[in-house]
Amino acid sequence: MTDATLAAQAEAPSPAVAPPPGNPRFPLFDALRAIAVLAVLAFHVCILSGALERPVVGDVALQLGALGPVVFFAISGFLLYRPWVAARAAGGPPPRTARYARRRALRILPAYWVALTVLAVFPGIAGVFTGDWWRYYLFLQAYDDRTLASGIPVAWTLCVEVAFYVALPFWALLLRRLRLGAGPRAWVRAELLALAVLAAIAVAIQIAAGRQQVSHLLAQSALGQGVWLGLGMALAVANVVTPADGARSAGVRLVAAHPGLCWAGALAALAALALLNRDVDGLLALVASLQSPQPVAKIITGIALTGLVIVLLLAPAIFASAAGGLPRRVLATRPLVWLGVVSYGVYLWHLTIAELLARGAMPAQFDAQGLDLAARLPFAVTPILFVLTLVASSAVAAASYRLVELPFLRRKER
Repeated sequence: MTDATLAAQAEAPSPAVAPPPGNPRFPLFDALRAIAVLAVLAFHVCILSGALERPVVGDVALQLGALGPVVFFAISGFLLYRPWVAARAAGGPPPRTARYARRRALRILPAYWVALTVLAVFPGIAGVFTGDWWRYYLFLQAYDDRTLASGIPVAWTLCVEVAFYVALPFWALLLRRLRLGAGPRAWVRAELLALAVLAAIAVAIQIAAGRQQVSHLLAQSALGQGVWLGLGMALAVANVVTPADGARSAGVRLVAAHPGLCWAGALAALAALALLNRDVDGLLALVASLQSPQPVAKIITGIALTGLVIVLLLAPAIFASAAGGLPRRVLATRPLVWLGVVSYGVYLWHLTIAELLARGAMPAQFDAQGLDLAARLPFAVTPILFVLTLVASSAVAAASYRLVELPFLRRKER
């Protein structure tokens, strides 16, 4: 895809990814969403096929499953917070909260409510048509152990997102009144210090949860996931204060000139994460490790490496120059861009579709917990199930996008 094509996309994006009026579009983020949803899909397919039990494939799938949601959080932190940061830097009025809330509601509610209702009818996902229905429809299922894994299980991340949506205007209003020192960049120091405090609180929660000192529900809340949301918000601040041309910091110049180095570093950090978790072997071992106290040093190292992966993965889409490089060319490929546009639907539907495909392919062997399939099935099951799930989920997501999402998305600015 050429720079001219990218420019055209930036000027006339899909309503699903159109930025608020007056704000720039970051077209390469579409493909980043696709990468994140592919990582989540691969993780769930590996669980269902038993591949999570294999030494190499399982290690990679485990890291991808952990990385996918946090990439989504960082993307939200960047794209949603940047309009507030840009308004503050320009000395203009902040975005209207009512418009912001309208855009968020039209983006997330229709597709989720339709998917939740349809899947509750067939194949009959648990919990939706019970006395706890309001928890699922109002994004509250992640705050109770009884409902966390019911409904659409991956919707725990939507609970985090919605809590972030609600908190963001209040955060922006509070930070708008805060300055550290004097000078034109006093507000930047205040922003970064506040985000550092948010990250420190989130890290403390993750450590406490890893040590079995607080509930895992708190670790999976928006506050517990604040590291990744805060990283995206910090990147938004960095992007706003970075000049479009002229003097730039050495780090930004390096990213702009050699974005491939960022992705090489991200792969190295991902490999280090796999080595860090090499003592975890399979789904049973993963569950056992989550139910036993973890070393503090291991938790902090894992958070640091994950944060490094996120920053290095997103940086080329934020700071890369028009000259491009391999990451820009990859992120500009049409299949990834298209998948990123419909990624919300893929995310909502893929797990149930994968489970149905697994049952249909191996009804006698299917184990809902996916613990012993590796010994029964050939290695080819995993890639076949992955491809079939991706194709079927993409088809359903495309229909959801055209029939459910677009009619509402076109009304975001009306």
